[in-house]
Amino acid sequence: RRLSVQERYVILARVCKRRTIRCTGGLMLVRDCMTRNPVTVRPASDPVAGMMLLRSGRFRHLPVISDEGHLVGIVDRDDLALFLSKAGSPGVTKRQHRIDQVMVRDVATVPPDCPLEEAAARMVARKVGSLPVVEAGQLVGIITETDLFQQFAAALGGGSDSLRLTVQVEDSPGQLAEVAGRIAGVQGNICSVVAYNAGQPGRINITLRVEGAEREIVLGALSDLAGLDLLHTWDCDG
Repeated sequence: RRLSVQERYVILARVCKRRTIRCTGGLMLVRDCMTRNPVTVRPASDPVAGMMLLRSGRFRHLPVISDEGHLVGIVDRDDLALFLSKAGSPGVTKRQHRIDQVMVRDVATVPPDCPLEEAAARMVARKVGSLPVVEAGQLVGIITETDLFQQFAAALGGGSDSLRLTVQVEDSPGQLAEVAGRIAGVQGNICSVVAYNAGQPGRINITLRVEGAEREIVLGALSDLAGLDLLHTWDCDG
């Protein structure tokens, strides 16, 4: 029987410290990691002014909102730069260029309570680098691929002084608990856990970050666990 989502969370809660999830608020939701009240422009805004905002703020995406505060589009720095490189000068008496000439109108969005992994999946599916965050019809924030990378790297222990190891075990109840118990038995602390498909029926890969125990001691504790295959290890010094 495959472990339910609830069972997996119970196990993780027992074997991991709270800092396993380092996103502010501890829930790894979009609202915890988004930029609140992002800089925006109007559809009639000057593209040159929009580019100046992007450069001065050192960001890449500008949500476009109507006078009523509703999201109507988004403009990307690269698209804006390409538009400005090809657009002729409007002159003194001619109509000025507008942001709505270059903005994307079909905008993928997320609500504030969307889990980060779902936001990431949406970015991949739509091939975009950011998602405006909308609540009750109003723009309340924006989350970017950089925000996601930072949070996932932190949650997975990237850059930490820890041992990373990946093992493959039977995909059955109790396997993760058995691995965690053996690591705890040698005073190892699991600071992050990720379980994912092994590509083989009845098997699952588990990647763990472990602190407080030497590599050889941890590996020794797992060496006689039936059905466990050690796939990869990585020390903090590479």
